Amino acid sequence: MTDVKRPLRDRAAATRSRILHAAHEEFARRGYHGATIASIAKRAGVATQTVYFVFHTKAALISALIDMLVMGEDQPVIPQDTEWWAAMRSHPDPRESLRHFIRGAAPLFERASETSEILRAAALTDDEVRQTHEFHEGLREAGFREVIEVVATKGTLRRGLDLDSATDVLLTVYGDSTYHLLRSERGWSHEQTVEWFCDALPALLFEPRPAP
Repeated sequence: MTDVKRPLRDRAAATRSRILHAAHEEFARRGYHGATIASIAKRAGVATQTVYFVFHTKAALISALIDMLVMGEDQPVIPQDTEWWAAMRSHPDPRESLRHFIRGAAPLFERASETSEILRAAALTDDEVRQTHEFHEGLREAGFREVIEVVATKGTLRRGLDLDSATDVLLTVYGDSTYHLLRSERGWSHEQTVEWFCDALPALLFEPRPAP
């Protein structure tokens, strides 16, 4: 029985993957409202009803796509379970600890920022999409708050910043919008963008080191 079920699971996983990759291309090409379930199904080579059967709604589809882009496809893993997150937690220096997080999370931004910005724009005019956007932003806020709580135990936050406002700074500066703006509109490379974050965020969040 198990051997019979495995090929069925494999085919279902392959179908799901084709739909997600097709959705990624359609959303990038047409935007959220311009992409249709029918156009996504056509690109994936499946029936329209198959997309509805697997994901039910377009909002659920883009939510699943963001999950895939953030956590990976073959062996999904949440950021908190990655080696770079562990390095962020263990490094004693607050600035280097923060840089471990910035560099570790950078591939996630490279994969997901465009789709996240498409979701953000669509949320302005669609209540279901707004709820999806708020859900993912809630996850990001919780994760970034955890980062601030970790690095704040290793150094002194800038005067006027507490855990809440420091989290706001990290969320705003190291966000999909900023990353996507620098890459797509200002023409920065991924490496240039990440290194700027590595320079700017420690300076924004921590008191300057005493002069030697």
